[in-house]
Amino acid sequence: MNKGFIALSLIISVTSLLLAFSYTQSIEIALFFDQTRLKEYRSMNYYNAYSCIDQAILNISHDYFYTVSTSTEIKDLHCVIDSTKNENGLRVIRSHGNYKNIQVKRQTKVKVYDTKVEVISTD
Repeated sequence: MNKGFIALSLIISVTSLLLAFSYTQSIEIALFFDQTRLKEYRSMNYYNAYSCIDQAILNISHDYFYTVSTSTEIKDLHCVIDSTKNENGLRVIRSHGNYKNIQVKRQTKVKVYDTKVEVISTD
């Protein structure tokens, strides 16, 4: 009788240890995939913000006096043009990507000529 009880308690304890180990491993794997997905969304928003900067540059090239004082959302591109301001002879365009409520901000400085728009720097 004692041999059966010891064997049964040994099996139950080993099974519970294996179950606890597999549970902690599944939590770690889920956290890894969550971090990977978050990084993917940040990367997407980085390029989404640049899409809004491209749109603002296109608007400036068509209209020299184009400015944005309040945020302009472009839903198809998942981004927002925050502002376009004149600073020290350059136009500063600020935007952010906004996909899955993860915001990545970008800023570009452009020089506007009579016939072209030149990108000076992008942050």
